[in-house]
Amino acid sequence: MTITDLTINGLAMPAPGLEGVTIATEKVWSANTGRTASGKMVGDIIAAKTTIKLKWPLLTLEEALLIEQAVSDPDHPFVSVSYLDMGGRRVEKTVYFGTPSYTLYSWADGLQLVKDVTVDGIEQ
Repeated sequence: MTITDLTINGLAMPAPGLEGVTIATEKVWSANTGRTASGKMVGDIIAAKTTIKLKWPLLTLEEALLIEQAVSDPDHPFVSVSYLDMGGRRVEKTVYFGTPSYTLYSWADGLQLVKDVTVDGIEQ
C-alpha cells in the first residue's frame, strides 16, 4: 500500500517507507461476548476501529523529531491522523499512539540519521 499526504495533528509528516503502512480494522465486541456452555460464540460487534502501523525509512534527526513530537505530546493524547486510503480517498481518524521506536544511525563523516522509526496509531 502506498500512502501519501500523511498528516498528524495537521502537520505534514515525512513519507513512510515502501510497505511502511499497515491498516487493520479491529472489531470491538459487546460486553456479553463469549462462549456458551456448548462452545458456541455469542456476542455483537458494536464498532470497528482502525489501527494504522507506520514505518519510515532513513530520516534526518529533524524529521524523526517531528514524528516523535507529533505522536508523544502528553497535552494531546488523542490526535487527528489524515491519509489517503488504497482507493485514493482522504481518511481522517482520531487516534492515540503507542510507543515510538527508532535506531540512531551515523555515518563516518559525523552526519547522524535515524532509521526504522515505527509507531502504531489506534483509533479512539
